[in-house]
Amino acid sequence: MTRDELLEVIEAVLEKAEVPDVVATLTENRDAAVRFGQNRITQNMDTFERKLRITLGDGERKTVYSTHRIDTDAIPEILATAMDMLKTASPDPEYMPPVPAGQVYPVIDAWDSLTADADPASRTQAAARAINTAKKNGMEAAGLVGMSYENTAIGTSTGNLAYHRSTDAYMRLTLDRGKPSSFRFLSAEAWDDLPVDDAIREVAVEVESDENQMELEPGEYRLILEPQAACDLIPYIAWSMNARPADEGLTVFSGRQGEMVTGGNFTMTSEVNGTLKGTPFNEEGFASGDVTWIENGRLVNQPCTRYWAAKTGREPLFIPGTLALEGDSGSIGDLIGSTPGRALLFRRFWYIRFVDQKELSLTGMTRDGVFLVEDGKVVHPVTDFRWNWKPLELFSRIEKLGAPERKGQLSVPPMIIGPTAL
Repeated sequence: MTRDELLEVIEAVLEKAEVPDVVATLTENRDAAVRFGQNRITQNMDTFERKLRITLGDGERKTVYSTHRIDTDAIPEILATAMDMLKTASPDPEYMPPVPAGQVYPVIDAWDSLTADADPASRTQAAARAINTAKKNGMEAAGLVGMSYENTAIGTSTGNLAYHRSTDAYMRLTLDRGKPSSFRFLSAEAWDDLPVDDAIREVAVEVESDENQMELEPGEYRLILEPQAACDLIPYIAWSMNARPADEGLTVFSGRQGEMVTGGNFTMTSEVNGTLKGTPFNEEGFASGDVTWIENGRLVNQPCTRYWAAKTGREPLFIPGTLALEGDSGSIGDLIGSTPGRALLFRRFWYIRFVDQKELSLTGMTRDGVFLVEDGKVVHPVTDFRWNWKPLELFSRIEKLGAPERKGQLSVPPMIIGPTAL
């Protein structure tokens, strides 16, 4: 559907609803992907969904009704069904009316027509090139190559109306030869911006370097995190920052706004329309904006719902789909070469779980390459092992940062972290 067609449905819902509080959202999603494993393509998917989501409220009660029936002639019937649900809903003690009028939505260009309309050929060809490279080198390839898009229109009974569309192209690739393995995650708004062939070649070389792993000797090591490894830890900080659980004493950030929570060279922000493209509004129709969450180590803002903001006097804030850590210059190779003494280089982590949410303590495993580094040179690969760390403590000991790289909707630099007992 076009922008005007989507908005026409939204306006019809707002016009015909018979309650004071209404939020209507109409979304189209397409996700087309090729999955491959054990050196063969195993699945070709192309899914499309169009969904209308209506929130009705009468000042005390609220109900949410979703339907795939998108027809302006059917809107009276759809609203009647939603109204029946509202009549039986229990009062909501945290009831909030729709966002106030006058929301100013940023204009974000995150659309690539070629990516939105792409046929399966480019995806299957990329998977085939990965598979052929693996076969030539005695390896196995596995991963996912995809393209997706989303069109969304939203309106509120308070007079706000907005539209946004975005595309996403991505590739997840693992090559392995038994224990030796390596991984790459690529993403961009446009398929043509993905360095697919370069990534396949690089990952194959990295698998070769991961042969003949040795057990790690206990001791103290600096930690060198590739961007993907650092990226794997950041979401756990974001999930823990929420203002309400913090105010209720449930997270590591309880009572710490304005305080130092990491080292002074750690700054985490959300840009709506920067290198990463975020969303101009949330599911309530609340306008997004650029936010600094942690500035030079100090917690300066926390995500906060409108209800909790009204209750506590905070500013309502949400993460608009992106997070970025400020970095410096230099590649991961530059960081390795500048690392004194003994260090461990990590490509990524997985199986990450909370040990204690109140302390933000995590456990996880290394994956796809751990390497002993001595005086700036990679010595040999190390067998994967389990770790138990507190990310805020790690990020309080950052000694050096490199140039940020995009990893999905995160932008993260490689980094050197000070000596850590292992």
